[in-house]
Amino acid sequence: MPSAGTTNTRTNNTFICYNYILAYRRFKIKYYIAPPLEIYVGESGNCYQEPKITSKTYAEYNYLRPGIASYVKSIHFDVALKLVRQFFYRCNVIDFGCADGVFLPSLSKYFNLVCGVDKNPNFIKIAQKLVDMSALSNVKLICNEKHNIVEIKRQLADEKYNLLFLLEIIEHVGRKEDLYASKVEFIEQLFALIDEEGIIVISVPKMVGIAFLMQRIALALFGLYRSPMSISNIVKASFFNNTSDLERQWKGEHEGFNHKKLENHLGKNFNILKKRNLLFQVIYVIKRNPVKQAK
Repeated sequence: MPSAGTTNTRTNNTFICYNYILAYRRFKIKYYIAPPLEIYVGESGNCYQEPKITSKTYAEYNYLRPGIASYVKSIHFDVALKLVRQFFYRCNVIDFGCADGVFLPSLSKYFNLVCGVDKNPNFIKIAQKLVDMSALSNVKLICNEKHNIVEIKRQLADEKYNLLFLLEIIEHVGRKEDLYASKVEFIEQLFALIDEEGIIVISVPKMVGIAFLMQRIALALFGLYRSPMSISNIVKASFFNNTSDLERQWKGEHEGFNHKKLENHLGKNFNILKKRNLLFQVIYVIKRNPVKQAK
């Protein structure tokens, strides 16, 4: 049975976490446009393989449910748009890993032509429903389930794209034996889809540090899904930024990802033009650096 001190500590941590999240309510979402919930109701799209949430699509589960959790999760979309607002109405964009289309209405409003790319055929089917029912006439979709970057480039035809959004994707990409070098390799391939002066906007979750610990508490507080993780690994990741054990077990999930290591590799291989720290995420705006990549 936990001691009174342990109970009080847990209560205090929950209280602090909840109030920190409530403070984010002061953040006014200005640019992000949430898609209509009715597009997703009744659709199947369980991307978590969890029995409790099989009825939820990606967008519905993460961003369209009522409550503060969905609001906080949506903030990174708004900040990503704010960081590139100088390009509004001036260029074409790619949403790589568009899932079931949650970001497409926003991109459709602010950019000339939008291409959403995802490897999940079911996500693309739902995203197409969103495009059709919302009359997003400047949006096209590509399913890259069986296509490499060269084939995607061919499908983009003669259109010139200047900006690529890679939001909550790169943490799932890579090879376990050279995790961050392979992530850099993937990003380098993506630059082939945009013009020479193009930029990529990346958002990733904070899976180390106090923010990660708060995230685990917040997910428990709101009854959201949390991947199983040992107390030892939670402590190492939260207080020592150490994910070495988790990296050896990495299977393409959040667990084992370390945004600090990624940032180090981004800085060595690309120009980081902008960076924004959010409560549970980091957003980077990067550009090619021919000098660094030639070394």
